[in-house]
Amino acid sequence: MAIKSADQITILDVTDAYSVMLTSEAYTFIGGTGGVGANQSCSTEAVAFCGQNQCASVAVTAGDIVCPTGITAAVSNSGTSKVKITFTTTATVNTACEATIPVVVDGMTMNKKFSFAVARTGNTGATGKGIKGTPVAEYVGSSSNTTVPTSGWSTTIPSVTQGQYLWTRVTTTYTDNTTSVSYSVAKQGSTGATGTTGSQWYSGTGITGTSTTATAFTGSGVANARVNDMYLNTSTGYTYKCTVAGNAQNAKWVYAGSIKGIQGDKGSTGATGNGISKADITYAASSSNTSAPSSGWQSTPPSVSAGQYLWTKTVFTYTNGGTATQYSVAKQGATGAAGQDAISLTITSSNGTVFKNNTGSTTLTAHVWKGSVEQAITDAGVCGSLGSIKWYKAGSDTAIATSKTLTVSAADVTNSQAYTCQLEG
Repeated sequence: MAIKSADQITILDVTDAYSVMLTSEAYTFIGGTGGVGANQSCSTEAVAFCGQNQCASVAVTAGDIVCPTGITAAVSNSGTSKVKITFTTTATVNTACEATIPVVVDGMTMNKKFSFAVARTGNTGATGKGIKGTPVAEYVGSSSNTTVPTSGWSTTIPSVTQGQYLWTRVTTTYTDNTTSVSYSVAKQGSTGATGTTGSQWYSGTGITGTSTTATAFTGSGVANARVNDMYLNTSTGYTYKCTVAGNAQNAKWVYAGSIKGIQGDKGSTGATGNGISKADITYAASSSNTSAPSSGWQSTPPSVSAGQYLWTKTVFTYTNGGTATQYSVAKQGATGAAGQDAISLTITSSNGTVFKNNTGSTTLTAHVWKGSVEQAITDAGVCGSLGSIKWYKAGSDTAIATSKTLTVSAADVTNSQAYTCQLEG
């Protein structure tokens, strides 16, 4: 029989695990040009958890700590819930190094690493040469991609016909009043075939919950949602799918899933990077796909007629204070013929997807939609004329049940088990 739609869910059975943490895992000594001298110290504390519960007794022996050359370790409060380890330099240390701390909890030994870095005073460097003012970008069209044009340069982007070339010249002036000139050239390609309108992602906190019943959220902030558009709740990590198009009062959404996975162990602290602190996105309509609009930018996408172009401008602000501007342009295609209603299937779980310590149970329920309308399913798994609901364990082609629901207990799960639900007919 043909499979018309399917979904899969994974059930986990977990037990409490031990974890050991240091209140700090690294320290930077401040030294001179030769490094850091003796009698400099730093400290950290070791704690342990069993699941979410803090362990009452943690043991660390100073003699078992493996220290790098020039550093010694002392321990206090061993056997309590929080053990203090103090490191002291005994000689000059001028390079990065690390110590290994064996931590004993309930008879188990877990080694933790503590890293040392040395910030050394560097020699005064030569006077640098920076950029003076803002580099000047100029543009010109040409029929050649090898010979640099000698005239016609302008600070605005000209319209370039298909098969012609757009040259860019950037003149940079430095603080010593010298200049440099760089060129780049791009060919204006042919207009591609009209594309179909795709779904769009929105984000915010206006759509909430885990209901799979189509619901309107008047505070979503989405002015014109289309069917199959997606929404990400930036607070919970939940995603939602639009099943009924319209404005914020009329559009309806259903819970689609979560992008958040199981929390992993804490990693080591990385070096300070230059990241993006803010991205401002605005939109504008235009009849040109080569010249960025000089006005009309707004925070929400405007209505664009067939054959016109939708420009998107993103201004990135970096953590070091710098900015960068990026443009993209898309052509509004003609509206195609209405397609057939899609058939989709989702699984909900009455008691989550995680069992703990081999106890618990949950009921998995299949839901079938044709377009935006949820279909009725009998307890025996019959979904009208569309077919029947069948349940499988991942890796097996033999159905374990034909029904609307499937009850799973912890005894059915060894560590993890994926279940697939299929609409067959």
